[in-house]
Amino acid sequence: MTKRDLLALAAVVAAVGAMILYRAVGVEPREWGSLCLDLSRAPVGCYPRAGLLWLQHWQLWGAAALVLGFWSFLRAPFVVRPLAVALGVMAVLNFNATWGMIGAALGAWSWAETVARQGRSQPAR
Repeated sequence: MTKRDLLALAAVVAAVGAMILYRAVGVEPREWGSLCLDLSRAPVGCYPRAGLLWLQHWQLWGAAALVLGFWSFLRAPFVVRPLAVALGVMAVLNFNATWGMIGAALGAWSWAETVARQGRSQPAR
């Protein structure tokens, strides 16, 4: 595993952790639901929440993860692989589990295949 892989893994963990924290603080509490009921009079913090829930409702978290997963599986640039994994896990957190899991699995599979291919190309010590 290279330094690039470790940095990408840290970015995936950070992104997923940020989503877990945001959902716990800004989406799931009932108080936010009542404050954000009418967006015309809602505080500024309600707009990102509304966007997240809109993406969740239309299954766009999972669709984006699935597209990135397929792209990563078709030899996309390296950065797409961790993005597919991170977005796939975030899709599952946002109840878009079907497409999110497939996108995360394809991203992880292509990422692991890349790591394995790098290991084979290096001479034995």
